[in-house]
Amino acid sequence: MNNLQDFLDAAERQNTRRSYASALRHFEVEWNGLLPATADMVARYLADFASTLSINTLKLRLAALSRWHTTQGFPDPTKALVVRQTLKGIRTLHPSCEKKARPLQLDVLQEVDSWLLLSSRQYRRQKEH
Repeated sequence: MNNLQDFLDAAERQNTRRSYASALRHFEVEWNGLLPATADMVARYLADFASTLSINTLKLRLAALSRWHTTQGFPDPTKALVVRQTLKGIRTLHPSCEKKARPLQLDVLQEVDSWLLLSSRQYRRQKEH
């Protein structure tokens, strides 16, 4: 029978826990930030890495900081107006371009189709012998 802790453990993937731990380590070790953090500190952290980290990475770092403050019983500085406005300004001044894969060309698709057809025929022949 499952208990409450099983459900709580299942609510967050191991990869998420690792990502959050890495984000907190970056904040504390790489940037020398202190926890619990203030809203101004978080905003400065975002500003310092605005040109080197993607907006998605910055948002992940905010999520990790938010989770830490919430679970430790501290007010969440990531919800403050100064943090939200800083993130909005970063998005405006450092717009990110989505990386788009090149479309699959028809000739390549036809080659793959031919190869699959040939392979399946060879497989059937081998099975018959």
